[in-house]
Parts: sequence; C-alpha cells; structure tokens
Amino acid sequence: MIDRVSFRAFVAATEDEGRVREALGIFVPLDRISGSSAQGHFGNEIKILEAILKKREARAFFQILREQLPKEDLLRLRREREQRLEGESHFHLRLDKQAAYKGMVKLTDSADALDVSALVKTYPSRREEALRILSEIL
Repeated sequence: MIDRVSFRAFVAATEDEGRVREALGIFVPLDRISGSSAQGHFGNEIKILEAILKKREARAFFQILREQLPKEDLLRLRREREQRLEGESHFHLRLDKQAAYKGMVKLTDSADALDVSALVKTYPSRREEALRILSEIL
C-alpha cells in the first residue's frame, strides 16, 4: 500500500515561484504546499517547495500517473522500479516541472524537476513485497 507521496521542487532566483506552485498544483492542493528558503552556492536565494499526500490521496496520485503519463514513460517506470526503489520502501521519480506547469505529466532525468518520493508500506517491511505492490499499481 502507498502510505504517502512527498513532493519537492526548487525555485531558482530566475524562476517564478507562482509557476512552480502551479506545476505542483496538478498533483497537490495549492494550500498544502509549504515553502522555505535556502542560499545557493553563489549566494542566490533558492526557494524549496514541499507537499505531502497521504493514504487515499497518495493512491490517487498513482492513478494520475497511470492515466496521464505517456505510455513509454509508464513502461519505463515499470522497467526501472527496482532501481527506483531505495531500500525496502522509498520509490523515487522525477516529473518534468515545465510540462507539469502546462498540465502534462512526463518523466524527466533533469535536475529541474518535481522530485517525488513514495513510501510503499508493507508488513513486515520487505523489498520484494514493495516491488510487487509497485507492479500492481503501475
């Protein structure tokens, strides 16, 4: 079962924070997005936007992935699920931030992305069971 899905996006000083919030907003209600600030390597301000979906909402996120990801991206997620599963329970993926702003869902390898981490809960905690669950929901 998917217990929660966490989102994180970085907003560079040259980006519009509102647009990045809108990109996250296709997955998460806007009022649930929190922000903090950090300083970049060259002293520039970087905003960090984060949000969490729990239980039913987290499962609904995977429904969105199944319905809206291009077929090749969905096949890629299925193929790479073992490499994307950290430890026994944390499944990672990156979604294209620019595409999300336009209302589309696409995987990306770019650092300019919406970072997504899903907690796959199993009892007892076992990697094989988490992989089985991911096979069923993807």
